[in-house]
Amino acid sequence: MRHGRRGLLAVLAVAASAGGGARAQTAAGRRSEPDLWFDPTQLPSFTGTVERYLPNPRGEVDGLIFKEGPQVVFPPDVADAVRRDAPTGKSVIIWGIRARRAPVITMLAFAPSSDATPVVVDRFYWRLGGRVPQEGSAALRLSGTVKQPYYTPQGEVAGAILEDGGVVLVPAAAIEASQELLRPGQALAAAGPGREGPDGRALLAEQLGSALDALRPLAGPSR
Repeated sequence: MRHGRRGLLAVLAVAASAGGGARAQTAAGRRSEPDLWFDPTQLPSFTGTVERYLPNPRGEVDGLIFKEGPQVVFPPDVADAVRRDAPTGKSVIIWGIRARRAPVITMLAFAPSSDATPVVVDRFYWRLGGRVPQEGSAALRLSGTVKQPYYTPQGEVAGAILEDGGVVLVPAAAIEASQELLRPGQALAAAGPGREGPDGRALLAEQLGSALDALRPLAGPSR
């Protein structure tokens, strides 16, 4: 993925030097000058309807699911701005980069419609910053049916999203051994530290199984 990142930065550099870029604003609301930034509408665009927002084990929101299927990831500090423009059930346009191997999009800009001013995300969210719970996180237990895998921005499986919106992240060292439990339609139960909030519950699994009475510790470090 290192070469892909350099390629993306090259595209942004060309866009920034092109001049006459579209007026854009950052997620913090500061309007940027056209000659100092790039036209986000030159990037690939993806339109979908927000089905739900995704929490992480730190209690933040750093992703969403389109009703059409794909996941979108973004920095937690822009979550409120994304929500204002794209509440659950509403359509949104995302400009960004789609992973090669999975339906997950890294957001670089967004807008509620094609005639709205795009809002630019201030930084690239290449890593799952909320994957590791904060100290003092609650001990949670989740169970349900897997709706779809939870992907990293690079398209790697990092856990599962349950039908009720619960998020189960799995330590990288245990992903390979856990693949069967993370498939869509699979019954999944998990226990580990995490947070519960208005958008649901999310945890970093220390135990996994097909049911709460069949949980087993994961191999390898949990953090």
